[in-house]
Amino acid sequence: MKQRQYGFTLIEVMVALAIFAMAALAALKTASQHVTSLVHMEDITLARYVAANRLSELSVTHGWPIEDLQRGNEQMAGQTWYWQQQVVATTTNDVVAVTIVVSRSEDGDSVYQLTRYMGRR
Repeated sequence: MKQRQYGFTLIEVMVALAIFAMAALAALKTASQHVTSLVHMEDITLARYVAANRLSELSVTHGWPIEDLQRGNEQMAGQTWYWQQQVVATTTNDVVAVTIVVSRSEDGDSVYQLTRYMGRR
């Protein structure tokens, strides 16, 4: 008479490990994408602050006409952010559209841009 043995076969263990490995890789990929999107959202938020700060500074201190293609940088959260000011005339004589384009490097791709209409005081 044969005795019955209990337990898993090697094939069953290998299949279970393969399923676990695929689930772990999927979870790791999801976590990596989440961290990447958080970094991107942080960059957009900080760039938005830089653009808003520049427009606020312009609204308090600007003379007329507002100069086009001004450049500068600002420290925000321990990083240097570069901005460029673009001024476009509108159909109204004393109103211009001012766009602040913010990037991480001086000649890099823009991270964020913000436009505001400003008029002569």
